[in-house]
Amino acid sequence: MREINLKLSKSVNEFQFGIRHIILIFIITLIFLAVSAYFNNLSKAKMIDNTAEIYRQTSIENLADLTATSVELLLEQTVSISNDSEEWKEEAINGFDMILSQQTLRENIEDLCILVTQNSNISAIDNGQDLYTYYLKGELGTVRNSQAHSVAINLYRTVEKQLAAEQSIVSFFNDEHVFQIFVPMILKGKFSSVLYMRIGVDYSSLIREISIGYSHTSIIFTVLIMLGLLSMFYLSSYMVNEREDALYKLFDEQQSQLKQNVELQKEHLFARRIYHTHHKAEKIMGYIKNDLRALSPTAFEKQVNSILKFASYIQRVIYDMKSFNPPVSTIRNAAFQSDLNQIIEFIVNQIFGRHEKFGNLEGIETDFDPKVPIVHINEYVIWEILEPLIHNSIDHNPEKQIQISITTHHDKDLNRSSIVIRDNGIGFDETMLEIDENQIQKLFLESTSKKPESENSGYGCYIAYQISLRCAWKLSASNTETGGARMTVQIPHSERN
Repeated sequence: MREINLKLSKSVNEFQFGIRHIILIFIITLIFLAVSAYFNNLSKAKMIDNTAEIYRQTSIENLADLTATSVELLLEQTVSISNDSEEWKEEAINGFDMILSQQTLRENIEDLCILVTQNSNISAIDNGQDLYTYYLKGELGTVRNSQAHSVAINLYRTVEKQLAAEQSIVSFFNDEHVFQIFVPMILKGKFSSVLYMRIGVDYSSLIREISIGYSHTSIIFTVLIMLGLLSMFYLSSYMVNEREDALYKLFDEQQSQLKQNVELQKEHLFARRIYHTHHKAEKIMGYIKNDLRALSPTAFEKQVNSILKFASYIQRVIYDMKSFNPPVSTIRNAAFQSDLNQIIEFIVNQIFGRHEKFGNLEGIETDFDPKVPIVHINEYVIWEILEPLIHNSIDHNPEKQIQISITTHHDKDLNRSSIVIRDNGIGFDETMLEIDENQIQKLFLESTSKKPESENSGYGCYIAYQISLRCAWKLSASNTETGGARMTVQIPHSERN
């Protein structure tokens, strides 16, 4: 009982909140902040990439396409007029320069040129004079700035075939937010060249504003989560305290109930023991009275010895009523010198061999092994084991005349003796021979019997089994080959037996 109460109290104490729980909440909050910052950075990077993609599609490519369209229109007009005058030539060149130069005046446009291919060589044109000479004269001449546009030329080599085949805009942007756009230029329905534009976008202010926004959001969420955790901590502490009080009350009530149940069980067992003991004492007293009436001078000493044994047995029975668990020394002791054969013979002759009709018992045969050693067990304790086992054979065969045989045997090699009680009755029900999880046959469990007529049945075999355990003996039950019942008592011998 005390151990159960301590375990329950320990379990309740484990639910109490303390400084360790506050530290745990603080650690969880820090972990949340770190995870939140990590996902914020991922979300911010993804948003910037998406923004760059949208910007590339909606603004950068449109700007490059508009520039390429302006150059195409001016080229179409220049080629269609085909005026060789110096004035017209100068106007055309100024127009090309204006388109190319005005775009480069923008702060974020880093490079702008027109890439042409002649004799498998790629050249970059970034001025009106070279552009006019190439398209109207068909001469490339010496392009002055091709070296300055080496990045554009190298990248164009990788997409040249794609541009020629698809004739659609191709663009790239890197982690430094630099956009590179290739716009195919179509002149007179044919792919003629490519306009290249490189634009660098400064996202620093945008990133800064986004970071500030995410930081504010993270702080707000952190504060809300902290308030939520603290609220949960307060509510949990309050609920646990309430539950702890309820559990302690429940434990006290359960302890009180358990004590009452234990007392009731003790009273019930004590009543059963008194009934069983009273029944045995009453029967033995009857034998004593009969022996006293039958005293004769010829067998006086034998009859007196028998009466003294009966009186000693009653004394032992009364002693058992005083203590539910008597000391081991009153059961096993070197001072006891008990002869098993003599004890069995006395029980058979003086109890079951009387002239009075003993139930349906026809007779008891004995076969004693004279080599069975003396045992250091109280002879009346041995009597308490064997007498109920013999009675069991008689009581469970009410409709048949029972013949019982009792044999003793000593195995010198194993230093072990055995007592076997057999009958020619109906035998045990197989369910009574089943072994439970404690390796005990059902027959030897308390209040287990096939006799429904008495609420006090099923106690003799139980008592015999429990006493056998205290003697360090082993009692088992089985059925014989002919169908009768068999009780076997295994007695290991040692210095204490």
